[in-house]
Amino acid sequence: METGHPHPLSTTRLPGLTVAALASIGAGAVHGAATGIHAEHPRLAQLFVIITVAQLGAGIWALVRPMRPAALAVAAVNAVAVGGWLVTRLTGISWIPGLEVAEAPQFADTACALMGAVAVGSALSALLVGWRPAAPARVWMPSIAIAALAVPAMWTGGTHVHSHDESSEHAHDTTVDTDGNVVEVAHDDTDDHPHDTVVDGEGTVTTVHDDDGHHDEEDPVAAAGWPRPWDPALGIDLSGVPGVTVEQQLRADKLIEDTLRELPRWADTAAAIADGYTSIGDSVTGVEHYIKSSLIQDDVMLDPTQPESLVYEVDGDKRTLTGAMFIASDRPTDDPTLTAWAGPLMTWHNHGDLCWDLVDGVARVVGTTGETGTCARGVNTGGGSPMVHVWIAPHMCGPFAALEGIGAGQAAVPEAERMDKCREHDDHGATPAVTAKPYDPTQPIDLSGFEGVTPEQQAAAENLIAVTVVRLPQWSDYRVAEAAGFHSIGDAGTGHEHFVQWDWINDDIILDPDHPESLVYEPQPDGSKKLVSAMYMLPTSVALADVPDIGGPLMQWHIHDNLCYTNDPIAPRVAGLTDLNGNCNAPLVKHDPAPMIHVWITPHACGPFASLEGIGAGQIEAGEERLCDHAHGSG
Repeated sequence: METGHPHPLSTTRLPGLTVAALASIGAGAVHGAATGIHAEHPRLAQLFVIITVAQLGAGIWALVRPMRPAALAVAAVNAVAVGGWLVTRLTGISWIPGLEVAEAPQFADTACALMGAVAVGSALSALLVGWRPAAPARVWMPSIAIAALAVPAMWTGGTHVHSHDESSEHAHDTTVDTDGNVVEVAHDDTDDHPHDTVVDGEGTVTTVHDDDGHHDEEDPVAAAGWPRPWDPALGIDLSGVPGVTVEQQLRADKLIEDTLRELPRWADTAAAIADGYTSIGDSVTGVEHYIKSSLIQDDVMLDPTQPESLVYEVDGDKRTLTGAMFIASDRPTDDPTLTAWAGPLMTWHNHGDLCWDLVDGVARVVGTTGETGTCARGVNTGGGSPMVHVWIAPHMCGPFAALEGIGAGQAAVPEAERMDKCREHDDHGATPAVTAKPYDPTQPIDLSGFEGVTPEQQAAAENLIAVTVVRLPQWSDYRVAEAAGFHSIGDAGTGHEHFVQWDWINDDIILDPDHPESLVYEPQPDGSKKLVSAMYMLPTSVALADVPDIGGPLMQWHIHDNLCYTNDPIAPRVAGLTDLNGNCNAPLVKHDPAPMIHVWITPHACGPFASLEGIGAGQIEAGEERLCDHAHGSG
């Protein structure tokens, strides 16, 4: 007696279609569970609903009617879903709110994509193999496998934290405290009693009231203490900042964590150089940026394994890695892909005023543009790439702080609204005066704290000093200066000896340490001369009232209208003063006055732009008081 086959071939079917159908249903279930958490972006939530219905519908169709059209539907729907997932993890989708920037893969979305890929592969396999005699499909094994993947993904995906906005009448935000707890912050924005609630670092909800009803006059971000001092040793605290969604906060948390972990591989500048980074030559500012230009215009953003720039603190020949400067490809600093990434936690800036030139074959920063937007040396490239710092060393102005002075660059928001600068407030909400510090050219240059100086004027003045400190020492040996056409005016007896290049006074180059009109040396006891300052001179056709407003009140130009020189066409020397009528006794002659200003590369009692004392001080604009910058002076 013959024994039959344990599973008689009683039907024909498309092998693999059942697995494809179940995988599509599992992926659709995960998408459905995640729909609600994207409610803060209606278009994105609607897209999730469409994908959910499509995957569930195609999967059920393939189970109920296992035909070729159903297989095609399963393959097509899931191919679109998996393709969309890949795009959102690699580049983002700029035209869909909530997907503007790439996100790191998480368990739920990865599991969903995996099931979608299984659905595509199995459905295509079924179509290629075609109808085959086979035993009835047994669905329990693939069902268990799909459920084992889908259920945990639904659980984590459906409870993943996202901010939401229930209505305009009673809006809610969520934030995360330092312990990782999701806290809902409610707002009651009625006109009768406006208030905000914020969460402090310990998860305590605090209500900020405006009893006068003038809600718009308050700064809720500043009230929440942001930006706040940052110390990696004390842990990350980005909690309680109004306007920051949980998703933004978690992204920023992860960026800091990843940067702290990944960046130290370049602690030694030799490792950075070996990896293709080059210095931009800004060490005189106290920090030095090493940039890998090939990373700037790629599609990768905010990746600590591929930072576009590394920032080192300078101490003589020592370099200490303190942070990364992530640079985005060309776009405005207020581009939504940037501002949506971390919300009010970050302010992106650029440097649109830098002048670049080749120094020893390498592109280096050699200055900033003048009032006309042009470079006295080098070229201005426009600075179209926004950037943001992430510090791995303590910083008083937060983990995303910009540099001070000229290093802060330009942002799309007013200076007072920048989140990358310290915003300390007193009990009445006013910003206290910045404490100025003495000028020391061996330290980072900071001319803050001088009343009446705009940020642009401060930046221009700091840049002039920085460039002078770096480039002027090429004239340290006065014999090198003499070989270039400089001649002493014979005033060494005053304690300062000026060497002047007379041919450079009336040219069209100003404030250039490679082309200074005058150099100032201090005679030393051993007979040597120490270079201490440049004395930049404008053409004699420029009146003292018309000098360029570069540093504002920080810089006071002067002239010398009472000096008499020897009548030497090549190397005139100071040999006396004018009489009461302003004339020189023959054979001495008087020269047309040229506005001038010192830039000291050594500390000075009256600051970096101080004039000399006594007869060396010259004459200033009528009605002005002689400036001695005690705020930045060393005296």
